[in-house]
Amino acid sequence: MAINVRRSLPEDHAAILSLMDSARGVGLSDEERARRGFVQGQLTGELLDRFQEGPGIFVADADGDLAGFAITSEPGSLPPQHPAAAAVAAVTRAADGRDPGRLFLYGPVAVDERFQGRGVLTQLLTALSRALQDDFDLAVAFVETANERSLAVHRHYGMTEAARFEIGERAYVAFTFAPSAFAQGRS
Repeated sequence: MAINVRRSLPEDHAAILSLMDSARGVGLSDEERARRGFVQGQLTGELLDRFQEGPGIFVADADGDLAGFAITSEPGSLPPQHPAAAAVAAVTRAADGRDPGRLFLYGPVAVDERFQGRGVLTQLLTALSRALQDDFDLAVAFVETANERSLAVHRHYGMTEAARFEIGERAYVAFTFAPSAFAQGRS
């Protein structure tokens, strides 16, 4: 089965929202969610429209089925109380006065269970890195420390653990990566 990564279209929104809902891990125990991974946040069609106008939403299309998606956005595209804003602030503080360059936010990302283990995430990372490497220096992602699977995935790809931060009672790791490092593809 061939997988094609492309920028999303408005007609992809329903499938993206559906996959996002199924990737939340609702109904699972905290231990099972940590082991299987989960995504957070509430997406709407309006938010997807806004993200689509920014750096973009990238989808992995498997013969008409949505195999996965990766959302990218500009810092400041979400409210200041959102963990994304805290992640950017933590990365900026960790830079200790050095200019981190032009930033974009990476995530949320989800791969349909039917397609996991088939290189879909690698293809998404490679495609979005190729598309964004000329306009951005650094991607910023954040992962709740309770999400063991997502932490392991980010570490597997060699993303830098740039900072840690907390919001309320939740602890997060801010990861960074240079799109130029992924533009040629990694495993």
